[in-house]
Amino acid sequence: MKTIIKILFLLLPFTASAQYDPNWGFITAKQADSLKKTLSIEKNDTLLMNAYRSIGFYYGESRLDSSLIFYRQYVKLAQKLNIKIWLADAFYQIGSCYFYLHNISEANENFLKSISIAEDKKNESSNWHPWTFSNAKNNYEARIVVLGLTYLGLGSLYEELGDTIKSNQAYNEGFRLGSMINNGKIQSLFYGNLAPGLGADSMILYSKKSMEYANRFGYKKYIGLSLLQIANGLYLKGKYDSITIYAHAAILSGLQQDNPRAECLGYYVLTLWFEQQHKADSAIYYAQKMLLNAEKIKIPDIIQLAYQVNAKAYELNNNTDSAFSYLKLYTLMADSLSKSHLKQLTDYQHTAFNEQQRLTKLNQEKTDSQNKIKLFSIAGGLLAVVFIALILYRNNRKQRQSNNVLQKTLTNLKSTQSQLVQSEKMASLGELTAGIAHEIQNPLNFVNNFSDVNKELLSEMKDEMDKGNIDDAKDIANDVIANEQKINHHGKRADAIVKGMLQHSRSSTGQKEPTDINALCDEYLRLSYHGLRAKDKSFNAKFETNFDPSLPKINVVPQEIGRVVLNLINNAFYACTERSRASTSSAETSSADKYDPTVTVSTKKENNHVIISVKDNGTGIPSTIKDKIFQPFFTTKPTGSGTGLGLSLAYDIVKAHGGEIKVNSKEGQGTEFVILLPVL
Repeated sequence: MKTIIKILFLLLPFTASAQYDPNWGFITAKQADSLKKTLSIEKNDTLLMNAYRSIGFYYGESRLDSSLIFYRQYVKLAQKLNIKIWLADAFYQIGSCYFYLHNISEANENFLKSISIAEDKKNESSNWHPWTFSNAKNNYEARIVVLGLTYLGLGSLYEELGDTIKSNQAYNEGFRLGSMINNGKIQSLFYGNLAPGLGADSMILYSKKSMEYANRFGYKKYIGLSLLQIANGLYLKGKYDSITIYAHAAILSGLQQDNPRAECLGYYVLTLWFEQQHKADSAIYYAQKMLLNAEKIKIPDIIQLAYQVNAKAYELNNNTDSAFSYLKLYTLMADSLSKSHLKQLTDYQHTAFNEQQRLTKLNQEKTDSQNKIKLFSIAGGLLAVVFIALILYRNNRKQRQSNNVLQKTLTNLKSTQSQLVQSEKMASLGELTAGIAHEIQNPLNFVNNFSDVNKELLSEMKDEMDKGNIDDAKDIANDVIANEQKINHHGKRADAIVKGMLQHSRSSTGQKEPTDINALCDEYLRLSYHGLRAKDKSFNAKFETNFDPSLPKINVVPQEIGRVVLNLINNAFYACTERSRASTSSAETSSADKYDPTVTVSTKKENNHVIISVKDNGTGIPSTIKDKIFQPFFTTKPTGSGTGLGLSLAYDIVKAHGGEIKVNSKEGQGTEFVILLPVL
């Protein structure tokens, strides 16, 4: 069932945001055929443009290559008619198609074209047709809708690239824009896009909001996907009884609303459920239903999943021939998609690098121009000083004291210039060092994590081969191959970061904003827990929360404080895991001595501070090194397991917010980190 989360993350942001037509309705196959017949005889460019858009939208549900053909005609007519909002929408639709086809470079280029047009307020004065974007009252609302949806698409793209910071920024901007329009159908789209990736309660809440608006305003195309999000949230909460009910409801909605993806994913959820229950016949039935529908809509990701669940279902039924056939199909498609995605990602990085070089060149030219102005100013100043000196020398050659003062002034000026140049160099070096440390940490962590996972997988594979379980060994080998591809991907990404950062320096300009600390802590606690569970199958710990419901919102940079909280929680889970392993190795078997690893996150308001506490009952910190833990590059983890920068950066971030971070620990019993942030 874990895979449900991944596939819904992959599909819902694209599907729910990308697919809408001018009248917020959906054409049928018969209507699409009828429109295609009119293309050669229709003379009205506006009606023709709408026809191309509607047909492109229809094929977006099943044949993305055909969809692109019609959307390109849509672009040409929007340019010819000079309808800027439609042109922005056309680029957005093309970008969405390319994103779904894993063409990252083209998707990014078209999303940025759309944003460039939609962000220009002057385009609100372009042509307006009352029937265009019927839910928007004017070009202002239409512009905000296209801009908001494009940011959501860009958020999905950055999420695919693994850039969490940019992804969150794009998602937040998209939802901010969507909330500016008081329109139920628009809100249905934006709530549907906000739901994936949140905690279970928020996921269920926002999915229900999306369904509420959809039912109220008749925009029901994606209700099936919202139902699957609710099923996902219930699974995360451990409420398994209702999952199949929501899956069947999603299938019914997909059939009623002509949304084959919702129908396919409903069968997928049911297949996973029955596989988990070891009910082979039911699993095969729904897996075959999924494959039949997946082959109709011809979307590679869904077909790949269908092959995967069919292989598992037939394996449960002891039908090894069929299981092996589907596993082979799955492996071939996974390999093909991986190679295609890697190529597109490389093209994207190459394009982004070239663009960064262009911007760096422009910045360098600007800097050179400013330096020339400074040089001329200094030269002018020096000439003025020399001129004054000549006048003084001619008027009074005997006034040596005046000459000495002038000489001293010139010496001080040169010294000051040297100091300024050196200070500037040091500032640039500091920015460069900080940029490299920040940018490279994420891909290196990915490389380290996947390397650790592969080490354990290879050990498991060896055990399975010794036992003669060849199929299980092959499954593990496939996981190792997939992880090695990830390591290769993130290694190249780190290499690109280093090359890019050596060309320029970049400083963060994070803006403070009112932030719900309880929600932030809860989000990063669950992110840490599920991330560790995904990385380490043997990971076993529980977490508890004790949040003050009356806690006020405070002004912080949420991404930075979130990074601090995530680092402390990860360290707490690590300490619990280490103690658990030590307890197991020392054979603590009695119930009285049984160790129960627990991490507790709590908040409260005290005086003029909000206090965040991250407490664990792990290994604790020896008193001999307690004073060193906030020093850069100091770590107690084994070589390769940590950079030693986490607590150092956390300390700097909290200090930059005017706060304080403390640690209380007792070796062998646990540790508590306390963050104090001022309430301004």
